[in-house]
This record gives sequence, C-alpha cells and structure tokens, in this order.
Amino acid sequence: MLSVASAVEESVKIFHNVHNEYVPAKIVPISGKHIQDIELLWLPQLRNHNCWDRDLDIHKYLNNPDIYEVYVLEYDAIAQGIIILQTNKCYSRLDVDKNLIYVHLLTVAPWNRAAILGRRNYKGVGTVLLTFAMLHSFNLGFQGRIALNTVQESENFYQKLPFFDGGYDLFPSGNDGRYIGLKYLEMPEEEAELVMLNLYLTSYLN
Repeated sequence: MLSVASAVEESVKIFHNVHNEYVPAKIVPISGKHIQDIELLWLPQLRNHNCWDRDLDIHKYLNNPDIYEVYVLEYDAIAQGIIILQTNKCYSRLDVDKNLIYVHLLTVAPWNRAAILGRRNYKGVGTVLLTFAMLHSFNLGFQGRIALNTVQESENFYQKLPFFDGGYDLFPSGNDGRYIGLKYLEMPEEEAELVMLNLYLTSYLN
C-alpha cells in the first residue's frame, strides 16, 4: 500500500509474511548503503540461484543522473527492492507524442522471491514500487502513464495489472550478435487512474 505524498520520497507499507502484518517502509533515492546491500547481500544469492538479474549492474544508471532516477524500497535499514526510472524523452505508443515514465529496471531482493525461498519474507515490494512509478508519473503531469520491457520470468507478475501488451521488442544479448525479445508493456492513463483509485480505497479501508 502506498501513502500518497511527494514522488521523491514515499512512506509505504509492505506485508511481513513472518509476522503476518503490514509494516511501514519507505521509498527513497538510492544511497551508498543501499548499493552495498545490493552488491554484498543481493548479488551472491542472485548468482547462486542463476536469476535473470544475476549480473545486475546499477552503476551504469548511477553514472548518468541526468537521465535516470534510482530509488529503493527500504525496510529494516536494508534495500528490499529497486526501481530505475527515466522521465525525459520517453513517449507513449498508445497516445503518440505524450510523455511517460519508462521503467528501466524493477527487481526485488532475493529473500523477497518465492522462486528462491519458497516464500517471500516481505510481500508486495514490486507492486508498491510499480505504483510509486505511476504516482511519480501523475506528479509530473503524465497522467500515470508508464512503460517497460519485461523479461520472460517476470511476465506473470505484470499480468496482474492492466497493462497494454505491445508485443516483443528486440534487444542485444551479450556481445555475440544475438538478440532477445522482451515484451513491451504500457499502462494507459485510464487504467492508471483506476489503479490509483483502488489505492486510495485500499489505504482508506486500512
């Protein structure tokens, strides 16, 4: 659940599976401590389980702050998830020439993946980060429009939300001339409004 405030820093709630309750967390710009969390705590487990993001390299985004905004969802002083956004010069395929936020990366800590542990320590991290991107889009006047390309392993996750399926785009895979198809998904502004309305109602009832 997301508490609507500034798009730079958000108070949020995620579900603590062990305690069976929602707990307060926050979404903040990435810090040096978060980078250490990812490199020392995330990456060894991601590589050990051969995850799609086992070679996660966030420095290429951090080195271009004029283009990318990097946020983490933090709980218990540890990075639980990360989202990387581009807010300039990204345009809708549904509403031509209208701006949107492009999500370059959305991923969560290995202990928050059922595929690794059999259960998640904290549930809802990815959904909360994605909703944060939509809220940021509204705050920028983009009417909630966001878009992304998803790896095959994550397609089921995005099917839970009303994205427009734009088919597959080809991206280079490695340095051997091969390409990989990643599905293009876009959140239409009408659907984004419904998602945010549901957010308000859920926050009110809780």
